[in-house]
Amino acid sequence: MPLLSTLLSQDIPQNFYKLQLHIYSGLFCIGLLGFLYLSSPIVSRRTYLSENALSPGLVSNDLSISNERIRQIMAQLRAGFKDKNIANVIQSMLIENGIEAYKQNIGINSTDKQEENIYGIVRAPRLASTESIILVAPLYVRIQTNTQQVKANLFGIAHTLATGFTLHRKPYMAKDIILLFPTAQENGTRAWLDAYFNSKPDSIPLDAHAGSIQAGLALEFPHEKFYSIDLRHNGINGQLPNLDLINTVIQLCDKNSIAASLYNIYVDLSANDLGYDYVIKSTRTLLLNVLTLATGISDGVHGQFLHYRIEMITLFGSLEKHHEYQNSPITIRAFDDVIEGFIRSLNNLLERFHQSFFFYLHINRRNFVSIATYMVPLGLIVLPALIRSLVLYMSFFASSTSTPTNTNVTHGRTMKFHVNYSPIFFEILECLALSYVLMWIPLKLSFLGIWLITMFLSPIFLCPLRSNERQFDYFQFILLLTGSAILGCLSLLNYSMAFLVACFLMPCYLIAGCTKFEYWFVKIICRFLFITFLNPLVFLALYHYLTRLLIAGTLVLPDFVQFTNDLETYFASYRLFNAWTVDVICLTIIPLWLVLYRSTFWIRN
Repeated sequence: MPLLSTLLSQDIPQNFYKLQLHIYSGLFCIGLLGFLYLSSPIVSRRTYLSENALSPGLVSNDLSISNERIRQIMAQLRAGFKDKNIANVIQSMLIENGIEAYKQNIGINSTDKQEENIYGIVRAPRLASTESIILVAPLYVRIQTNTQQVKANLFGIAHTLATGFTLHRKPYMAKDIILLFPTAQENGTRAWLDAYFNSKPDSIPLDAHAGSIQAGLALEFPHEKFYSIDLRHNGINGQLPNLDLINTVIQLCDKNSIAASLYNIYVDLSANDLGYDYVIKSTRTLLLNVLTLATGISDGVHGQFLHYRIEMITLFGSLEKHHEYQNSPITIRAFDDVIEGFIRSLNNLLERFHQSFFFYLHINRRNFVSIATYMVPLGLIVLPALIRSLVLYMSFFASSTSTPTNTNVTHGRTMKFHVNYSPIFFEILECLALSYVLMWIPLKLSFLGIWLITMFLSPIFLCPLRSNERQFDYFQFILLLTGSAILGCLSLLNYSMAFLVACFLMPCYLIAGCTKFEYWFVKIICRFLFITFLNPLVFLALYHYLTRLLIAGTLVLPDFVQFTNDLETYFASYRLFNAWTVDVICLTIIPLWLVLYRSTFWIRN
């Protein structure tokens, strides 16, 4: 406090006012470059197992699942899908092999057919049902080339069943194994979890329960033959599974010579020289990690389990060949060794995952960046807003050497002017109310209509802010502190979303501050920039295009139809995931942007 009082009593150097634009721009650019530098081997860290009890791959393989057995199971499943009685087929197969099998009705689908989840419980022979491991195989999964189409998960269901049949009455199993086959992907999984934990009053309790679910694995294989495994770990609202769980699967895949990728990007780490290809692919992985986590939507059924703090990831059978010499698909024996090793590792655990990281960004399958490192670039990006707010705050008070006549004494300090809070309060309240209405418009109107309402009609319906120059500075001071506080809180909940919001808001603060100049053409240019380049919908379209560009790995043309379809699909499904992304954007970020945009219309008293 004495240091702050001494600082406030001093005048701001005039040279700082001349260089502050360069300082703010420099810090913003350094933050962006620092974020990209996270993919460097110098900054990133090598993955390791913090939980020694896992010990993946040390036990001898005990499961012997033949190819003929898998084909027999897949033939029965194929007939069940054809006759549209797959639930009865799976339940009868579980009962025939001595496994408890149950059904759960989750409602009627669009074709007026009753949908049912099927689940079985393999009881542990050594201990009581106190802990359990879960294997999930959705009945239908999205195909790799078109996420709008679904296909029967024959391979995933067959291996889940075969693993349960083989592990039944194994003497070394100390945890129950739950075999879950949800019928409607995320919707069915969520209904089963709500009933299992009795988290909703209207949910019907399940017929049977196992022990406390420690961790699990989801198998999504739309193709019977696949050449690599894509690890999907993005959870709801930026949640991530414990890093030890991912490292266990990766170590088992490497042991069995299975190419494991993240976001369908495989980085070859066998070469001693980490050159251009390593940097490009690692940067792509880092950017996709941030861009996909920012949506708050999970990329698999595992996200529903992470919501209940059950560590889980999804294995997706990919058609990508990541090795030039790879001509044959992954063998059933190698894949079964990964599943067995994973279950045996979890069977050794005496407690929940807690030792490794929960906040991290992947560079590749063997390198990551922890929260202590990736928070630095975000801090540099937000730092200009904090410095500018401090400069404005210091300018509000008179120095010890000069005391103006028109002053206002507050808490021992002398303010240079009197603040009228009413215009500022009503301006923020009007923008907040308008943004709250816009939150529900996407369900009724097109996004072009939202753009027109926000850009052109709000200055007509809402009265512009009338104030003097000092009042306008105080108004900017409040907005700077509000934005910094929102970004600070958001970074602790969903770093990826906070990073993208910071990249969008900081230029908005810069342009809004330029409207203080009494030049009409400056204000016109600032309004034009807000309407075009700093428009939230334009930023969202650029975000969508950048994501498509990084996923494809090659140059693709913008597709406005796909953008609108993906956006409508997202708005229609985000509530299914209990995601708060849209709520935060519409109730905090959009009002803040709208206030900054309307500040370009302020009128001097």
